[in-house]
Amino acid sequence: MAEAKVYPMNAFVSVLRGDAADQTQLDMLAYITGTETVEADVAPVAQALSKAWIYEQEPGLTAYAEGDIAKLGNQVKIEALPEDAAAKAQAVLDILGALKADNAALTAQVEALTAEKEELAGKIAPLEAQVKVTETQNAAGEAKVTMASSKLDEMSKKLTDLMAEVDKVKSQGVVVAGVAGDGAAAPAADAPKDGPDVGGTPEDSFGLGGDAFGGDTW
Repeated sequence: MAEAKVYPMNAFVSVLRGDAADQTQLDMLAYITGTETVEADVAPVAQALSKAWIYEQEPGLTAYAEGDIAKLGNQVKIEALPEDAAAKAQAVLDILGALKADNAALTAQVEALTAEKEELAGKIAPLEAQVKVTETQNAAGEAKVTMASSKLDEMSKKLTDLMAEVDKVKSQGVVVAGVAGDGAAAPAADAPKDGPDVGGTPEDSFGLGGDAFGGDTW
């Protein structure tokens, strides 16, 4: 067993209270647990291991009030843990140290991934902006195509209606021409004769009534 060492009473009391460890307390915890150093983040575990050992050596300390402990003096002499107990304490602290290292590595990976994410986000942002511009342009193009298609449909409809109207006019025009031809022919047959009928065989009287050259007076 290592030789007993003397430490300030306030360091001793802070271990029993579980106060935040200063460098003096950390040095005392390292001595008690038999480790080279004790980090502040694992000090609570080292305090628990050391407190148990202290109370094992001095059971009467559990009955003292905080003020009464301070009355024991300015310094305290304490021995380190036995070798087997120190080995167990060291194993626990080593596990905590390994976990701390793993945590630090994971933290570094998270920071690296975060930085990579931010970098990718910086690269993606302009691409997203371009996509939005392209989508806007596509939407405008689709609107134009829709409008042009609508106009084309409208023009096609108008053309269809116009062709139907042309066909209708053509059909009505032919009927009117046929009716007009029949009406013109009928009055010509019934029209009064203004002059002598010059067609056919001449009459004997040449239209003068009787025989103009007959009689005793000719």
